[in-house]
Amino acid sequence: QVLLTDLPTLVDNAIFPNLKRNRNEIHNDGVDPPDWLLPNGVPIGKGWASARALDWTQPVNEQLSLHRDDCDDFGGLDLIVSSDCVWLVSMLDALLNTVEQLFAQNPMATLLLSFQRRDTVEGDDSPMFTTVDRVVSQVEARQWAIECLAWRPIVLTKENNVTKEVFVFEITQPTGRQR
Repeated sequence: QVLLTDLPTLVDNAIFPNLKRNRNEIHNDGVDPPDWLLPNGVPIGKGWASARALDWTQPVNEQLSLHRDDCDDFGGLDLIVSSDCVWLVSMLDALLNTVEQLFAQNPMATLLLSFQRRDTVEGDDSPMFTTVDRVVSQVEARQWAIECLAWRPIVLTKENNVTKEVFVFEITQPTGRQR
């Protein structure tokens, strides 16, 4: 069961249309989508997916239900995945604030964060762009555990042989699951 989130225009014009294009017309297991994926649950593979707008600068509980008793959006949340979403410092802070709210409701949840290193003139002291050191220090300042699961150089353009480093971090609360 997957809930994809982004800003409203991307949910409406990209994510949800892509979900509908990739829907599984013959849903073999005969199970209805969970309430938290309604009203727009789409059968994908053997599970369900939906998309909703989520603005990291606003409180999560004002956008999605965090209650465990009625329509539970996140009570059973296992995994949060963020793929190259925090290249600006303000994005990192906003994402981590959102994750903090989700961790409060789901102590066992894990954040998988992929991050592409972007070189700047200021290096690690860049006031605008997120750096690997800033990701690690911001996570540690919240007293969360962080582990680098993978690091890979990738070639962005074959013509210029431009390579960038991509990292995948696993972030958990100390009271949550740690491997």
